Amino acid sequence: MILIYKDFIKKNISNLKIEHLKHFALQKQIPYTEEELNTVYHFILYYYQDLLEGNSKVFEVIKNKISPRLYQDLIHLYIEYKNQYLS
Repeated sequence: MILIYKDFIKKNISNLKIEHLKHFALQKQIPYTEEELNTVYHFILYYYQDLLEGNSKVFEVIKNKISPRLYQDLIHLYIEYKNQYLS
């Protein structure tokens, strides 16, 4: 089942739009600035394969580019979804 999720993400990552992130953040009540949103968007596009393989250390790349709260929210969500879909 894990492979199905990874394949789905790999096949559809090019369809990810910044509006998807805005909607997700609103749904999860995560505050962000437009600059932070752009940073996270580009981070996901560039590092999604690392994240799919469980390499959470790549979050260090954006740690100083976004607010501490947003950083913690992202780490929390990553762990939650990783445990749910990729473990």
